[in-house]
Formats: sequence, C-alpha cells, structure tokens
Amino acid sequence: MGQCLSWALGLLLPSLWEAEVAISATALLIAALILFLLTSDQHAAKSTAASGNTPAASSASSSATAAAAGRGRTRARGEAASEITCAQGGGGGGYVIKLELLSAKYLIGANLDGSSDPFAVISCGDQKRFSSMVPSQRNPLWGEEFNFLVEQLPVEVTITIYDWDTMCKCKVIGSVTIAVLTENESGASWYELDSKFGQICLRLRSTKAFPDSDSSFEECNGAESPRKMILNKQRQAMIEGIGPLQIIYKLPHDEIVHQSYSCALERCFLLHGRMYISQWHLCFHSNVFSKQLNMNIPLQDIYEIKRSQHSLINPAITIFLNAGAGGHGTPRACSQNGRIRYTFASFWSRNRTFRALEAALQSYEATLEAEKQVRAHVLIQIERNSVFCSKSDNTKTPEKNIEKAIKFQPFINDHVLADVTSKFFPGTPEKFFSTILGDNSMFFQQYRDARKDTNLKLSRWCASEEYGGKVREVTFRSQCHSPLCPPDTAVTEWQHASFSRDKRNLIYETKHQAHDVPFGSYFEIHCRWSLRTTSSSTCQVNIKIGVNMKKWCILQSRIKSGATDEYRREVCKILEAACDYFLKSESNSHDSDEIVMASSP
Repeated sequence: MGQCLSWALGLLLPSLWEAEVAISATALLIAALILFLLTSDQHAAKSTAASGNTPAASSASSSATAAAAGRGRTRARGEAASEITCAQGGGGGGYVIKLELLSAKYLIGANLDGSSDPFAVISCGDQKRFSSMVPSQRNPLWGEEFNFLVEQLPVEVTITIYDWDTMCKCKVIGSVTIAVLTENESGASWYELDSKFGQICLRLRSTKAFPDSDSSFEECNGAESPRKMILNKQRQAMIEGIGPLQIIYKLPHDEIVHQSYSCALERCFLLHGRMYISQWHLCFHSNVFSKQLNMNIPLQDIYEIKRSQHSLINPAITIFLNAGAGGHGTPRACSQNGRIRYTFASFWSRNRTFRALEAALQSYEATLEAEKQVRAHVLIQIERNSVFCSKSDNTKTPEKNIEKAIKFQPFINDHVLADVTSKFFPGTPEKFFSTILGDNSMFFQQYRDARKDTNLKLSRWCASEEYGGKVREVTFRSQCHSPLCPPDTAVTEWQHASFSRDKRNLIYETKHQAHDVPFGSYFEIHCRWSLRTTSSSTCQVNIKIGVNMKKWCILQSRIKSGATDEYRREVCKILEAACDYFLKSESNSHDSDEIVMASSP
C-alpha cells in the first residue's frame, strides 16, 4: 500500500527539475512580452510626432486608402472613387473613355438548368465598374454606359463576364481585353471571349478631357448615372437582329429569345440540343454526330402541352400539334387522333420549362385576341366612315369583312368526335331551332320531366363574341343508373347554335359535364348536331359525339367507352322525342288555324 501511494505521488507531483524548467520558461516569456510592449510604445510615439508635423499628408493618405478599399467592394463606392479620381485629374487634363456594354451571346451555361445569370465587371487601371445582372440568360442585353478617366493613352480595358451565385463564388464565364491606343470612336463590334464559347458586343469612344469644359467635367464626374439605359429603337433592332433565331432559323429581327433550355428530342435515340422559346415560335437546335437538326414550330400549331407523371424517373414534356400541322424541320415522331406529337426529355428543370411554355402560349393567345379586337375596331371605324362619307347606303360590305376578319374559337373539340347517327327531321333548321331550342319552347322541360330529372334551369340565348352565334347554359339533376355513381348527379350543359348565312344549315353543339360522378371533373361529353336542308319541309341531321379528357386518369379508356355508349343512347332518344314534339306542335297549330278559319264569318 505504501509503495502504491508513493508511486501515485511521484506521478502526479512534478519533480524539482520539471519545476525549475517551468519557472525559467515563464520568466523568459514575461521578459519577451515586456520588451515587445516597450518597442511598440516607442514606435507609436514617433508616428504621433510625425503626424503632428504633417496632418494634411496623413489625412490624404487615409482618404486615398479608404477610397481604394471602397472601389474594390461595392459598385456604389466604386462610383464615388471614380468621382474623386476625376476631380483630382481634372487639373492636369486627361482622357475620358466611354464604354457601352450592349449585349452578349452564346455564353456558357453555368447553372444546372443550362442557363446563366451573367453580369460584367469592367476595369481600367484601378477603376472598376459593375453592370446589372441578367437572370437566366445566355444571350443577355444590357445597353449600359460606363465612363473612365485616365491620365494618358494607351490603356487597356478589361471586361470580365461572371455568373452570379448567391451560395458559392461567382464563376468566370470569360473575359476580353481591349487596348485603347488613341482618341477614336468605334462602332458596335463583337469580341470573342477567351473561353471556349461566347461573344460580347461593345462600343468604345475615347475623347480628350478639358478641365475648363463644364460638359467634360460633368461627363467625368458622372452628372448622369454611369449605368443609364441607352437602348433606343434603332439600337434595339440592331441588337435583336443578331440572336440565334436570326442566325440559325432566319427569323425576323424583331423576334428575340425569351427563354432557352438544354434538353433532348426523343427519336430512335436522344438528340441532345437546345430549345428556344420566343413570342411566336418554339425552336430546337441539335448538332450531334456532325449532323444538324433545326426544328421550328409556330405557337399557333401547338394544340396541347403535357408533362410526364414522374418528374424524377422521366422528366419529359410532350407537345401535341393541331391536325394537319407538320413539316417543322424534323420527321414526325408519332400521331395520335390525327395530331403530331414531339417529346422532349433530359431537362434539368422540367417543371420550369413547362411553366415557361404555358406562359408563352398564354401570351401568344392574348396577343392574337388583342389583334382581333384591334382589327374589328378598325373595320368598324371603316364602316362608320363609309356611312358618313358615301351617299349610297351600301353598308353590308364592311360587315362581311368583319365576319371574315374575326376568327371564332371552337366551341368543342373536333378531334374527339365520332359519327353516331344520321336521320331526317320533319322540318327546316329554322323550325328546329324555334320549336325545339327556342327560349319559349317547352321541349326540354317535357323531356326532362319524362326522364324524372329535376331542378331544370334554362338560361336565355345570348350572342357570343368568342364562338359566334348564340350560347346558353342548362343545369339540372339527372338520374344515374350505374352502380358506381350516386342516385342522381348535378349536370351542367353548355349549348351553342349557329346558322349559316342563308339559314339553310344549323350547327347545334353541346358540352355536357356531370359533377357528382367519379372523375366527373376529368372529362366532358362533346356533341354536335349538323342540320342541313334537303327539301322545303325536311332536313338531314348528322350527330357526332366524343369524350374530351381534360385530365389524365387511370380509368381513362373505361370512362370514354362507358360515357360514349350511354350518351349515344341519350342523343338518339332526344332526336326521336324532338321529332314527335315537332309533329305534335305542327298538328296543334294546324288545328288551331282550322278553328280560326271556321269561326271567321
């Protein structure tokens, strides 16, 4: 026990030699610290004495240091430093270099989605200027002006393009150095960047700065903002005319790229390339295996845009074209219901591209609607002027021009319709509309009562500027006989009727939607009645129906077949009931006429 205790004390307590070494090291450290403090005090005293003799020099050096630090950190401080530099250099003259940063093209896509957020840093000696950042663009437009004051020429101006990044360090896309040798003014010129791709468009002007000139002094000090926008109409047309749409697809100069994405077109194999979205076209360019593929699709040919259900497994976008549309620079991928289909995949951000395509289509439709309204307004003005200026009362020609100029939207989807039946109606199309569909007709009331439908509400016919002709809305609750449906369901039916000019033909269309059935909001039943006069007392009725799926669902095929069969039986019953109702109404009117003739003296 005693041996263990002595061993523990020897282990924990330091020996005499260890204590001497520790004390010596502590003393040496204290002595070094005292010596350092004494030397620092003497140096501070000398600097204080020197500053007391020359305070102006000290203040100038400190202000210059602050200005230099400000120039390197922020753009606003860089502008202040340039003003100080200009003011100091004004006494001895110098040169003003005006650089106009116009645009860039074919920049490297530094982001994951293939785009870039470029901004430019322009440096001339110790002076720096920063341009604005253009988000998600590989062909940015700036149109900004920057001024530099230098003492003598020649000098070098360096323009470096960066990709903005909030999380990481900004990446260098490319740079170019331009030598300004003498007083000169150059037009807009393209310069190659030192990277693999990319060009930048600049305009340079160097002039003599005279200290006695107020205009030169304001130019130097930046009386106007050094980042003023200088894109007038002519320059904008010049810049817009040099984009990829003009170089690759030879499109007009006023069409520019709004969005561009890296993707691949699905053929026998994936053709990787780039998609360009403009105001009027959707373009795709690929250069794989030294074979170029240029596809140019006008937005007016696009019928529908869909995206795949699984964004992680297969991030694809499918574009359906209108029936008969094609020949856009690539063979047809496949056809569905008479419509061409193209599929694009390998997107970095599929949903972002899908939203951009939808926005482009909405903008295109809004532009067409605005043009239609303007055209109709102009034709109405022409009609009014012709009424006031012409002595003749020939006002029908402008009305015909208006009808030709205005293109109405389709009320139903023609691509889903299929023939159901073709029969004769014992009356003309005008009598069919007045007797069966008129506002004062009791046909639908009696027919729905016979089917035990309830809550029937028929609105009155009103003129439609969007579809032409007349439209109205019908709502009721209908009986359901399917075991998967409730006993009854709310139904909304939109009806559209349009006569030909000679009143010999009638188009009657309906959109039928059941609200309470399973997947009721996913589909509509479209129907078209075409009535054509065959004689003075009869007309031929051709009926087509189809199911228009507004959303994709698992039971899509079963819904189409079931709804089509049920509504086929429904329209046949409606046509038979309409013929009986018309014959009864005609006989009743004939009997009433005979009674009136008999009662008359």
